[in-house]
Amino acid sequence: MEEFLSFIADILEVDKNTLTLETSQDDVETWDSLMQLRLLGEIEAKYGVMIPMEQISTIKKLNDFYQYIKES
Repeated sequence: MEEFLSFIADILEVDKNTLTLETSQDDVETWDSLMQLRLLGEIEAKYGVMIPMEQISTIKKLNDFYQYIKES
């Protein structure tokens, strides 16, 4: 989980210590709709998971992304 948060912090360009799995889009200024798509692509590439495009709008917190990684 710590490695995941570090990875996400680099993408979002924020301090890792400001992120938890409960961090949502509303908590991070740089996390807009374009960043949502970038996070999707980066996570799929790094962790070898497939997140269905129809699910992207339901992802609101970092934990939502993390669940796909845990399930793979």
